[in-house]
Amino acid sequence: MAKGKVTPSVLVNTIRLNQNNNKSLKALFSNQFLGKFSVDELEALQKSINKDLKKREGRVIQEKINFLEMHGFKVQKS
Repeated sequence: MAKGKVTPSVLVNTIRLNQNNNKSLKALFSNQFLGKFSVDELEALQKSINKDLKKREGRVIQEKINFLEMHGFKVQKS
């Protein structure tokens, strides 16, 4: 990684460039990056990741609702 400000895209590109041959991103990230974070930083990352996953889940659910409604189904939360 270049010295200076690490933007999210720089971090992602660095991780992707350094994947091993079987594309094991989880192992790579764990071995090369996680050990360098403090517990507080890891907890903050975990919180941010969980928040992003929840947003993505909401978008997927909304896409499915839109698809069903487009085909004449009425969707309501029980």
